[in-house]
Amino acid sequence: MNKPITILKRSTVSDVIRKLVDHKISRLIVQENGKPLGIVTEKDIGFFLWKEYSLRSLDQIFVEEIMKKIVFMSSPADIKECATIMIQKDIGSAVLGSNEKLEGILTKTDVIRYFSEYCRGIAKVVQIKNPGFVSVTTETPLSEVMETMVKNRISRVIVTDINGKPLDIITFRDFFEISLQLASEEDVTESAALSGQLRVGFLSEKGFGGVSIARDVMTPKIISISPDVDLAQACKVMLDSKVNGLIAVDNEGKIGIVSKTDIVRFFTLLD
Repeated sequence: MNKPITILKRSTVSDVIRKLVDHKISRLIVQENGKPLGIVTEKDIGFFLWKEYSLRSLDQIFVEEIMKKIVFMSSPADIKECATIMIQKDIGSAVLGSNEKLEGILTKTDVIRYFSEYCRGIAKVVQIKNPGFVSVTTETPLSEVMETMVKNRISRVIVTDINGKPLDIITFRDFFEISLQLASEEDVTESAALSGQLRVGFLSEKGFGGVSIARDVMTPKIISISPDVDLAQACKVMLDSKVNGLIAVDNEGKIGIVSKTDIVRFFTLLD
């Protein structure tokens, strides 16, 4: 269980993005007067910005418009119970405590860590790998990459070469980070980068999303593993490499994906 990082209810989307990027995390607990009110994730921001067509800038949109209701669990909580709630409700974490007091947060990463330590020899990667995956090519415009992620309701997408070979994974965080980077290179203020430029890039082809392609934000971070590897070892590889998924490649070159969500779902089914 971890101590969650929080943000105030009247914070803007600009504030949220900056905090997520600075802390390299995927979610924040929204608070008011020291009490937890909601939770906001990278995926929430991405989906909201895709649907948001007003002329407001990011520093005019408050986190309370985006935040979701917290799914509270009493503490102490059984880790399998928490994992089951995550899968059933399609959420990435279980918050321990109540509306009055926030005690901690348990994420899919915590479940993966538990599996790596206590579930050795139970299964191999081949038993749970997903044979299909959503992908774009290195030449796909970033605006289309974002559209692919939103339409498939995913927070990351595989980037392949023209022959379909996986090369990289792009996440919402990559969009956030490149937006700040481009703003710095153009010598504009941080405020402008967080408000106007980033949002235009997400919503249309007129911003950097129309002139940049997937290759421009790629940083090689795909890690492959044999389907015959013990699943607990695969969990350790994810933790050590700080990634949310692995590429499973067999001797015939057939490709599959195993993600943290796949492992958490499998964990909930164990007797």
